[in-house]
Amino acid sequence: MQKQMKFNIMNRTFFLLGFLFLLSVNAFSQQQTINGTVTDEAGEAIIGANVTVKGTTNGTITDFNGAFTLTNVPIGSTLLFSYIGYITREVEFTGTSPIHVVMQENIELLGEVVVIGYGAVKKDDLTGSVAVIQPDLEGRGLSPNPQDMLVGKIPGVQIVSSGGSPSGGATIRIRGGSSLSANNDPLIVVDGIPLAGGPGGVGNMLSTINPTDIETFTVLKDASATAIYGSRASNGVILITTRKGVSGKVRFNYDANVSVSQRRKGVDVLTGDEFRSFIQETFAGLSNEAEVVGKLGTANTDWQDAIFRTGYNTEHNLSAFGSYKEMMPYRASFGYTNLNGILKTSNMERFTGSISLNPQLLDKHLSVNLNARGMYIKNRFADQGAIGAAIAMDPTQPVYDENSPYGGYWSWIGNDGKILGVSTKNPVSLLEMRHDTSKGYQFVGNAQVDYKLHFFPKINFNLNLGMDYSNTNGENATPHNAPAEANAGGYQNNWENKRNNSLLDFYGQYKTDMDFLESNLDIMGGYSWQHFWWENNNLAIRTAPERYGEVIEDNAPFAEEYYLLSFFGRLNWNVYNKYLFTFTVRQDGSSRFNKDNRWGLFPAAAFAWRLNEEDFMRDFTNLSNLKLRLGWGLTGQQDIGYTYPAIRVYQNSVGEAANYYRDGEWVTLIKPLSYNADLKWETTTTWNAGIDYGFFNNRVNGTIDVYRRETRDLLNREVKVAAGSNFSEYVVANIGTLENIGTEFSLNVVPIATRDWNWEAGFNFAYNKNEITALTYNDQSAMNRFGNTGGDGGFNLLAHAVGHPHSMYYVYEQVYDEAGKPIEGMYVDRNNDGQINEEDLYLYHKFTPDWTLGFNTKLNWKSWDLSIASHGSIGNYNYNAIAANNAELAPARVYANEFLSNRHASAFDTNFQYKRVLSDYYIQNASFFRIDNITLGYSFNEILGHKAKTRLSLAVQNPFVFTKYQGLDPEVFGGVDNNFYPRPVTILFGLNVNF
Repeated sequence: MQKQMKFNIMNRTFFLLGFLFLLSVNAFSQQQTINGTVTDEAGEAIIGANVTVKGTTNGTITDFNGAFTLTNVPIGSTLLFSYIGYITREVEFTGTSPIHVVMQENIELLGEVVVIGYGAVKKDDLTGSVAVIQPDLEGRGLSPNPQDMLVGKIPGVQIVSSGGSPSGGATIRIRGGSSLSANNDPLIVVDGIPLAGGPGGVGNMLSTINPTDIETFTVLKDASATAIYGSRASNGVILITTRKGVSGKVRFNYDANVSVSQRRKGVDVLTGDEFRSFIQETFAGLSNEAEVVGKLGTANTDWQDAIFRTGYNTEHNLSAFGSYKEMMPYRASFGYTNLNGILKTSNMERFTGSISLNPQLLDKHLSVNLNARGMYIKNRFADQGAIGAAIAMDPTQPVYDENSPYGGYWSWIGNDGKILGVSTKNPVSLLEMRHDTSKGYQFVGNAQVDYKLHFFPKINFNLNLGMDYSNTNGENATPHNAPAEANAGGYQNNWENKRNNSLLDFYGQYKTDMDFLESNLDIMGGYSWQHFWWENNNLAIRTAPERYGEVIEDNAPFAEEYYLLSFFGRLNWNVYNKYLFTFTVRQDGSSRFNKDNRWGLFPAAAFAWRLNEEDFMRDFTNLSNLKLRLGWGLTGQQDIGYTYPAIRVYQNSVGEAANYYRDGEWVTLIKPLSYNADLKWETTTTWNAGIDYGFFNNRVNGTIDVYRRETRDLLNREVKVAAGSNFSEYVVANIGTLENIGTEFSLNVVPIATRDWNWEAGFNFAYNKNEITALTYNDQSAMNRFGNTGGDGGFNLLAHAVGHPHSMYYVYEQVYDEAGKPIEGMYVDRNNDGQINEEDLYLYHKFTPDWTLGFNTKLNWKSWDLSIASHGSIGNYNYNAIAANNAELAPARVYANEFLSNRHASAFDTNFQYKRVLSDYYIQNASFFRIDNITLGYSFNEILGHKAKTRLSLAVQNPFVFTKYQGLDPEVFGGVDNNFYPRPVTILFGLNVNF
């Protein structure tokens, strides 16, 4: 029996082994080597397409003929065919080879739908100069505000932050701006709501938008694209579209980072030891030597180190998105940001939240977009005057003095025992004894309803109701014992600002395909109503105990408002899918002007030709896209900064001296303000020609544009009028003409696209030439001087003049000796009249660049990614006010009014004894190239045993700046480098989890 059991076991074992052997043979026989080709719909080979066995790492890429060979492919497996810009295909392998696959272009990836003003079009159907980018959240570095992610990405778009302040804003210019003193900012539209300035005390109008909520930026640059926004679009339009919900179950994304920021470098001034030696040498043998040397201290204080610090920052963003029963996509997000500036006491803490609901009802004939976003923000503003004070402060003195009655800070004391009023104030006290704060909230929301008629679906109507409301308040207080306020009795200012901007847009749209010329037609017409309202309240008092309650200024709530009414229309006509025509018109009415000049008409027209669709271009097999664009249009400007510059306005007088005593009580008087009843629209005419190109299945693509913009009836805030002709010496007036001519170029390439490697790179540059061609008022030519050199008793530094770019430096031409050193007080006699005076001032350089450029690249290898972002400019100049105002070496200036002042190192290069603030020596080349971000990331699919796509990153922001500029930072908008808050170098650690 035992032998029988052993025999059965052996038989079964051999049977099992034999069965397994047959299975392995059969499985091996099903592993085959296959080959084939991959082409596009036109039959052209796709080079570098990925071919992989689904669920495995087995894969290859196609060669120059679109052919591939792949081994060890099991019968019944699924093959994946993928390539950038094409729809991924899945093909089941049934055992038959070769396999020929035709791939279709992915219209969505090519930008099928691009948001434009009041609607959307296919990217391929665009006729204007329009740039669309999706922000790179992986390589953004520390970008707490949306505009930070646009820097260097789009040709012709220049973005300059106000510096390293955590609450600072940024200046955005598209194609150089079109006005002299009217608003040059582009119109920013968020989910259909045009923004109009930010809340008071916030510093950045885009603070309410969490950057991680943004889906796309669309920048409209030429008039054919912007004219649909009419009066608010003369400086371009930036459309921001936020992320929406998607079909499916709820998903979450958590994005967070922590960062450390430090000052890059300081202004080169004398150390304590160097300053002592300088004073002893300078005053040796002079009558006041003992007095001055006796003022020196024994410390070696680096005042810049004393006011700056290491900043620690953090950001946390959480979003949830999905859909309810496939009919109501939703998305909600929450964000928290806490930024500590490198200048002591500066801080910004912000909470943001958003929610969007996007249901489609009535068999998808009714689409509803509900968007709401809110922000609560707290700021502590540091006194940037401390930066200038740290440069000038005597480095031989200590920061603190325990015997000082002025908050314990060392201070310059006069012979009367009081603070010297004109002396440099202790820089640390300017920061720590000033409490300048703000807090507030903002709500931006809209409800947009689009209904496609059931009985005639070619027509749809769209209604958009929106509002932008904010309420902010703040306090700016300095106690009576602070060095800066010791002689004035202290200061406290409480303020409040409210804003409420309302919007109603309504338009109808008709779309149809026609047999005539195989064309399709899109006609849209609508109406827009916008109301802008704000209210300010301000109370300033002295805070010293003996003077408490003394009112400096008490403004009752003061409100202003204005309206914009508009009618607009657009026609898009596509003929043979080759010839594209766009016609746009908008009529705007502004309450800023009187009834005779209230309305402005702004038409535009554009044409585009898809040359690559023509039969004669079929032989150019590597050509993916070639489109010629031509455009013309008018846009307007009415935002001069004053609410009622063209109508009679009366204002309450301020102060007791302006009151009138009558019948036993004081009566407040009113006074008339200046106005110009003839004021009218500033109008910009733009001509644009462009080419969109693409090669090798769009692995190489880009745009080329040339343009000319002419602005007529320039609005100017300060035009001098004859005495007695108005209620003020200056009025707002239309005074001249300005011209911008330029070109833009962009190039995007994908040099490598394989299974493991992917490399993308983008480069762009733009050139802009600006010139004032007329500047007259009442038939008289004029030069408009403005700006300030900074420092004590500043001089007008900038000027507008015919035949020159706007905002040029108006200075003396410095004379140099044989060694190349400037000779003090010696300037070129440019008019040869034998004397040097204001007649010898000349226009020399400008702060706006001739060229702007950007370069961005990203490299992926398996789970690793590396990205670099950079930008720069050429042809811009700065006025180095720090050097100009700290260069005096004369004993009477080093020691003046009983206190000592430190000196900038450049003072010993010039040996100037007195300030020469209008010398062109201080106009310095500020061209630069900056590496904005270098980011390294690693991604994996599990965290703590759970499936969750996770990415860790390390980034460095602002690591390198290449420039010849001698100041602290070359990137200073406005050109005057004075008390500039330096941009820090930041190291950032990031975490992103999707689950």
